[in-house]
Amino acid sequence: MKFLREKATMVFNFILVFVLIGKVSSRFLDFSDETNQLLNTAMFSLIGIAYLAFSWAFEKIILKIILLFSGLYLILMNFLPDSEWNSIIGIFCTATILFLADFFQKKNKKLLLHK
Repeated sequence: MKFLREKATMVFNFILVFVLIGKVSSRFLDFSDETNQLLNTAMFSLIGIAYLAFSWAFEKIILKIILLFSGLYLILMNFLPDSEWNSIIGIFCTATILFLADFFQKKNKKLLLHK
């Protein structure tokens, strides 16, 4: 099981670096709209997969549910028709982990200061 986890992580990181290089190079090389759409789909799908994987790391059930639904939506939004609401919800889902990390970091600092 450990071997499979290590190989899956290695493949995920390789694909992530590949997409990141593609996104950066698209700024300079003027890729076609189809290529940019494919890179966006891959990027948001990878973020969604990462959120699904991260959701198992938390102990609190509410955090698991929030990250689970955020990850699922980031994957599914690539296959829904484009609309303004899909983009707004996608941005919120992407930023969710940043809000949660900031909130719990501040909460842990308060707990450490009061001890």
